[in-house]
Amino acid sequence: MGNFLEIESAARRLSAEERRRLLLSLAASLREEGRPLPAPRSFTSAEMQSWIKEDERDLAAYRSGT
Repeated sequence: MGNFLEIESAARRLSAEERRRLLLSLAASLREEGRPLPAPRSFTSAEMQSWIKEDERDLAAYRSGT
């Protein structure tokens, strides 16, 4: 088997459907190893609202060209 860069390069040449199938296959193999998944991240409503407002400000600035 080649190194990671060779594998990544080969994967880029696959069709979108083939890449999707490869991704699902890799995810399934990781699940089979039985390693625990990281705990879900949780955010407060205030944090999310802050990010939304920041994003809206950034979008407004982008649209105005500043």
